[in-house]
Amino acid sequence: MFDSFLISKKEIIKFKVRPKNPFGLSCEKVTQTPRAFNTEQIKNATENISFLYDDEDGVPELPKKVIEHTLKDLFLYMHQTGLYNRQFKLWKTIGNITQCSISKLQKGLLKKKDLSAYIVDFYIDPKTPCFNAIISEDSTISNGQDSFYQNFKTCLSKVLRSGKSNRLKGVFYFLGAEPSEDFITKLEFMTNVSDSVSRYESILLNTKDVRLNVVVFKQNDGKYNFEYVFPIIKLSKHKKEKI
Repeated sequence: MFDSFLISKKEIIKFKVRPKNPFGLSCEKVTQTPRAFNTEQIKNATENISFLYDDEDGVPELPKKVIEHTLKDLFLYMHQTGLYNRQFKLWKTIGNITQCSISKLQKGLLKKKDLSAYIVDFYIDPKTPCFNAIISEDSTISNGQDSFYQNFKTCLSKVLRSGKSNRLKGVFYFLGAEPSEDFITKLEFMTNVSDSVSRYESILLNTKDVRLNVVVFKQNDGKYNFEYVFPIIKLSKHKKEKI
């Protein structure tokens, strides 16, 4: 896609991720034997994460909350639902992050224009991202709205071209509106949904092992709320779907 060649990343901040207590339970430890830990223990491990900002006031609020949600809440959610079984390499990577960077997406050759999107790069090795978060601030999505889908594909193409395919384990897409049925159908096509097992793996076509997950965010009274929406996990009132 030609549009993706006009897209560039303007880094805002890069910072380290470390345990608050190096002798306490960490997410890295949990990933070594995930079946040995219960929900409360994993919550404790996620609360042991600290973010070492040089200037926290300079960190945009939305990307900051997305990072916290990904490394804490999504890590726990994937374990609780069993999704970590189908996306184990990505889940294990989430639990071993040592550094993050936040960038604003821009478009243009000579004159750059800020877009309503951020990219977060997550690192274990500081040289190469191991997974990314695309954050779209655009809330205008509806059935058949091709422009929204094309913007998503442009951002996704930028991430996939920038990363090394053997290192990149996944992409989390955060959007500020409920996805339409048409949009979900297109996501299913992109991840080749064919049966009850592979649909949870959610591997993007034309990649070796890059998995796509989608989360909706909403802001209420100054607080961000997040809802996992893709791949679709159907939960009954009394029993979770076996993954």
